[in-house]
Amino acid sequence: MNEFPESTVSSYLKIIMRWWWLFLLLPLVTLVAIWAIDSAAEPEYEAYERLQIIPSDAQLVTLFSRTPVLTTEQQIQSVHDDFYDVIRLSSVAWKTIADLNLNMSADDLLKRIDTKHFSDFITVSARMSDPELARQVVEVHTQNAIDYFRKIRVNPAEVTQRFLNEQVTQQEQVLAEAQLALQRFQLEHEVSRLPDEIAAAEGMRRQLIAERDRLQSQVARADALAAEYDALAQQNRAKAAALQATLAASTRITDTDVITDTVVITDTAARALPSNATFTLQRIEALTALAEQQESLAQEQRALAAGHRAAIKDYNRMLNQRQQEIIFLLGLQEQYQALLNRLNEAQGTYDFLVDKANEANLKVIQGSTVGYLKVVTPARTPTSPSPKHLLQFMLVGVLGSLLLALFLAFALEIIERSLSRR
Repeated sequence: MNEFPESTVSSYLKIIMRWWWLFLLLPLVTLVAIWAIDSAAEPEYEAYERLQIIPSDAQLVTLFSRTPVLTTEQQIQSVHDDFYDVIRLSSVAWKTIADLNLNMSADDLLKRIDTKHFSDFITVSARMSDPELARQVVEVHTQNAIDYFRKIRVNPAEVTQRFLNEQVTQQEQVLAEAQLALQRFQLEHEVSRLPDEIAAAEGMRRQLIAERDRLQSQVARADALAAEYDALAQQNRAKAAALQATLAASTRITDTDVITDTVVITDTAARALPSNATFTLQRIEALTALAEQQESLAQEQRALAAGHRAAIKDYNRMLNQRQQEIIFLLGLQEQYQALLNRLNEAQGTYDFLVDKANEANLKVIQGSTVGYLKVVTPARTPTSPSPKHLLQFMLVGVLGSLLLALFLAFALEIIERSLSRR
């Protein structure tokens, strides 16, 4: 500002008035140029396609931790931001050019593509000189962008899917080896489920003990009955002997013979005895028969006790076998449990990997086919060209030319005064 001798508003106005032709010429040239360019430019048709953002789960399949859950708004914003970058990728543009056989570069195509985001919708537009071509461009380019977007979104799930499938294959071999080791152990020792075998052996042992105890009680009962029958038989024989002695002392029987403590009476002698002697003889015979019966019952009880004792010996032998079997099975328990733990661990790992592999497969399918974006309003062929906004461009051009004229006026004034001083 030191170049001007006067630093007032009037001096500035004088400079502007001196260089007035700049403020007239530049806007006029700008208006003519804008009009000429607009007149020479071909009309452009703009086609639109509307997409809806579909929030979906994260495509990362976690193995040991959970991924943070994003809110719906965060998912929508993430999809919009990523899709905004994808639709402007040169690789996507070149694919569209190849699909439609367009005669332009990727940069030229991307200049004609625009997007707008509102709520959970994205509007993609394309401007072309031909209305049908505009529709084809927006359709093909949008679909290429969606396919590429889905591809990069499901890439983490695809990587995890390949890893999980490899791990499932390896774990199948580990599981088969664990199953084979357990089967060999079962065949070698003739057991299926060792705890069940031990429980069955202990149950059988308890049954044998109960049956042996029952037989022992029956042996004691049989011995008691045999002793009781023997005592009764002895009592009855003693009574018979006493009656026989009494009868022999009181009555002389000539035709009787005593054979092994049994009175045998001939018919003649029986008729010769008095009535009380006959009753005594009948009583002796009854007591003798009863004693014989009781002796027979005692013998049966002793035989029964002997049979039970033989059975008890067999039960003791079987109990000893069961006890040895249980001891043997208990000795196998540690090895069996180790094999079973190995099998359960292999089975658990295999099931976990299979579940995760299925999850990865579903996420890959979801993300590759229906995920993230869906066309809700297909593109239509535009019927009229897009407005050119000539007045807006002219207004902006005039304002810019006036600023340029003001700058040139002061620049020329400074140059002129510097030359005059020299």
